[in-house]
Amino acid sequence: MNFMPATAAAAVLALCACSSAEEPAAPPPPAPAAEAPPTAVSQPGLSWGTASSGEGIALILSDAAGAPLLRLGCIRNPAVMTLAIEGFTAIGSEERLTVGLDDHLFVFVADATARGPGVKAQADISTDFLDRLEDATAIRAVYGDQELGPHVPPPAGIAAGFAAECRRAVSVS
Repeated sequence: MNFMPATAAAAVLALCACSSAEEPAAPPPPAPAAEAPPTAVSQPGLSWGTASSGEGIALILSDAAGAPLLRLGCIRNPAVMTLAIEGFTAIGSEERLTVGLDDHLFVFVADATARGPGVKAQADISTDFLDRLEDATAIRAVYGDQELGPHVPPPAGIAAGFAAECRRAVSVS
């Protein structure tokens, strides 16, 4: 019978205790970051307001001097959403004026023959647009190679009041 000296036995036990049967798993790689929607640019002097008449309601983004930059309206009979961007120049071959609310796009049909400054367009009143307007963090418009924004959207109270009037326009038409 072979006996192992006590010091040799202790060394073997120490080596067995230090070695692990399995290497710990490496932590998983971090998930790729989701692409964030464009952030709105807060420009000093820009302000949102509304105007109403017997025909409907308009949501207006104005510059520091009070000149309208964007006018979004809901009219009754027939119920339709209108859009006018004062700083854009009409393009005879371009019919799409696109409004982005965060990363959701809505298409308005531009009227290149409309009189007056800017570009005028219209679309059916969309409840999806109205819902997103109330929660948006950025609003922008694109027509051909012309862009407006992204800007901070109207404050929640103004957006909610505008959306409610637009929904009423649809219900009475």
